Amino acid sequence: MIDVLIVGGGPSGLTLALLLLEAGHSVKVLESRAGVSAHSRAIGIHPPGLEVLDRVGVGASLAKQGVHIGHGLGISRNRIVAELDFGFLPVAHPFVLALPQDQTVIRLRERLAESDPTAFLGGVEFREFTSHPGYRHVQVAGADGRPGSFDCRFLIGADGSRSAVRRKAMIPFKGRQLPDHYLMGDYPESTNFGSVAALFLHPEGIVESFPLPFGLRRWVAWIRDGESADLSAIVARRTGFVADRLANSMYSRFLTANRFVDRMDHGGMLLIGDAAHEVSPIGGQGMTLGLLDALALAPLLSRGLSATTSQMETEIIFASWSGVRLKAAQRAARQAHLNMRLGRPLDKRLVGSRDALVRGLLASKRFERAVASTFTMVNHEVRR
Repeated sequence: MIDVLIVGGGPSGLTLALLLLEAGHSVKVLESRAGVSAHSRAIGIHPPGLEVLDRVGVGASLAKQGVHIGHGLGISRNRIVAELDFGFLPVAHPFVLALPQDQTVIRLRERLAESDPTAFLGGVEFREFTSHPGYRHVQVAGADGRPGSFDCRFLIGADGSRSAVRRKAMIPFKGRQLPDHYLMGDYPESTNFGSVAALFLHPEGIVESFPLPFGLRRWVAWIRDGESADLSAIVARRTGFVADRLANSMYSRFLTANRFVDRMDHGGMLLIGDAAHEVSPIGGQGMTLGLLDALALAPLLSRGLSATTSQMETEIIFASWSGVRLKAAQRAARQAHLNMRLGRPLDKRLVGSRDALVRGLLASKRFERAVASTFTMVNHEVRR
């Protein structure tokens, strides 16, 4: 009997496994892919997320690999209309770490192998599960298609927004598709921004620009639904910079959505990360939300595995955890929605008024610090 079986080998699932192993529990992580996809859409790790990664022993090495974004610019009509400085933040890491998610996953897998070489099972696909008094019976398929099974005290769905665990449990995922569409790509660095992030507030729609390691820069542009567009041409027209279409290393078109489960705890099956709450990627808060889910859940699973904790007590602590974490995700979703609204096309006659308003608001240091705290998620507490 395994204490905890985690379906999904992304950052939140791997981090939860490491926290549980540290507490002395038996853990298995099932991941349908044997390798790590190099097509990394997620790149931002916020200060609270880095603190969680510090807890499991990988924060320092990841911080050395990535770019420390400590400053952000808002640019309109070739002029800086807003600046955010993250250096004042009262946290261990006063920056957003820009690092492709595949690098984070690789390091977490390495750390998991150091802690327990048998914990990670790549190329194993979750199929279904049944609940029994005190345990879950989980059926899987190996890379060769051969069936297998595990029995576990707790089953964790950490398998993303299309969670097979959530679907097999027939748990509704409520919310809506948002009207915003984006193009995204990684190109050789062609700006003089260095480690600074830049948001270009163009009347046709926002263009976001983030530094990456390995001499790359990510560009993200708002586009109209159904628009056939070339990201390189959009970057040139809206920003004046060059994104060489022949040299991009990642290219994607994506939609946005906000969706949530009603609760993340379902008896001995629990959901974390995108499996429980899909937050629009504008703002890049999804990874950090999942890491914070894992950090908060690990000690509660230890209590649930204790022979001295009653079933009623277990249900109460998990219900409380679910409520707190869903509120945090909904708060992040509201911020992401505001970010998207600010990035939509704007009548050229209103651009001057918008820019003046932004300058006026950010002239207040108190307001600037509040905005910086929100963008970096330092208002999402990491419990000591």
